[in-house]
Amino acid sequence: MHETLLSSHYIHRGRIVTLREDTVQLSSGAIAKREIVEHHRAVVVLPVLDNGDVVLVRQYRIAIARVLLEVPAGLIELDEAPIAAAHRVLGEETGFVASEMQPLFEGFPTPGFCNEYMYFFLARGLTAGVPHPDADEIVETVTMSVSAVIAAIQTQEIVDLKTIAAMGWYRGAM
Repeated sequence: MHETLLSSHYIHRGRIVTLREDTVQLSSGAIAKREIVEHHRAVVVLPVLDNGDVVLVRQYRIAIARVLLEVPAGLIELDEAPIAAAHRVLGEETGFVASEMQPLFEGFPTPGFCNEYMYFFLARGLTAGVPHPDADEIVETVTMSVSAVIAAIQTQEIVDLKTIAAMGWYRGAM
């Protein structure tokens, strides 16, 4: 199974995403169109306090017009190492500083149309500080027990898949 790229046409180039339409030839010989979102790499951080509670953030997401409860996450800056981005994002969104940032897993969240790549980390040895989110973000820090987070996933209060994936890994590793 293979698709040969015949042409690409850029529709939009933005600060976070670029949208292009590709024309491809399938291995069957048929011609097809693909809409592709080019997205920067990102980090996802699961902060766990010494008592076992999890630190989440609550923020409004305009794309789905609702407030989400999720693990801290953010884009990796140009030439920034994923682990450095994880430390930066954790501090920006929660104020916490981690003495230990353990890589967990990585992968593509939506490869059917987007090339975004996410690096997941477990943050431990947390020291509280003052959050300093980006100027265009309003973020509230929330601390919950693991059982409360799992219950919130089961009742669909938490519907963010990166949070569900991080908690699934953590619950399996406990």
